[in-house]
This record gives sequence, structure tokens and C-alpha cells, in this order.
Amino acid sequence: MSNLQEFLDEREKINNSNFKVTDDSSANWALRKIKQHQEKIRENNALAQAEIDKIEAWNQQENDKAQQSIDYFQGLLAEYAMDKREQDPKFKSMKLPNGNIGFRKKPRKWNYEDDILLDTLKQNKLTDFINVTEKPNKSQIKKAFEVAGDKVINPETGEVIEGITVDEQGEDFSVKVSD
Repeated sequence: MSNLQEFLDEREKINNSNFKVTDDSSANWALRKIKQHQEKIRENNALAQAEIDKIEAWNQQENDKAQQSIDYFQGLLAEYAMDKREQDPKFKSMKLPNGNIGFRKKPRKWNYEDDILLDTLKQNKLTDFINVTEKPNKSQIKKAFEVAGDKVINPETGEVIEGITVDEQGEDFSVKVSD
């Protein structure tokens, strides 16, 4: 294509340096030059995108390999921490020069059955724990009531609050690498 463009430029004897649009022919030539440069931009963008796609694929592949190694070493560290815990049941965490390993207790998970809980709160005249939208005020309930096993009780009356069960969630293992 550039050979044809060079031929047409030569044939029309147009010099880019002090070119001026003076008639339909020179205007057409300028439009052709714009079209050439736009095509060059499209070609450049297509080439660049092809390279970007290759680089992104390479990056994903390398990151996947690195993540597999991270997962492997975290597994080894978790196994080591579990061995330490078997030797010392009070073992929680350990600080090392390159980071920390340890166990963190996860908070209890409150499971609500809103319809049952609303009925329970209404029957026990505990409407302060009901939002105006007729939803249990869960943050207030957590503050006011106590957990006994997997049940929630009213500490003032000892009654079980129906519509809530509480699951213990154990601990999470964490690894934090120092910068």
C-alpha cells in the first residue's frame, strides 16, 4: 500500500514541508494522507494489543505459578503450626524475621430466623430490639443477650430467644510476610 501512496504523491508532485490546501485535488490528497496515518495508527494499535495480550497471558501464567508456590508454602507453615500446637496447646502465633504465622479466633456467627425472632421479641415485649421496619435489631440483640451453647438467652429472664442459633467458627490460619 505504501508503494501506491508514494507513487500517487510523486505523480501529484506534492511536497509535505510547505504544502497548502488550495483546491479539491490538494484537499483530496490531504484526506488520503490522513487516511494513511489513521491506518498506521490502527496497525500500531493492533500490533501493540497483540503484544499486550501475550504479556498479560505470560503475566497470568507466572502469577499462577507463584500463587501455587505461595499456597504450597502456606500449607507447610500451617502443618508446622499445627505440630507446634500439638506440642503446646496454648500456641497461638510466632513472630519470625520474615513474618508471622499463627491462629486467629474467628468471631461467632449469629444465624437469624427473622420471622421467629420477631415473634419472640414481640411476645416478650422486647420491642426495643425491633427496628421500625419490622426487622430484628441484630446489633442490639448481640449486645443485650447472651450465648449459651448454640442458643441465645435473655440474661434478665433466662428465656431462650427463639429464631437465633449461634455457630462457633473456630480459627483461621494466617501468614503475614514482612516487607
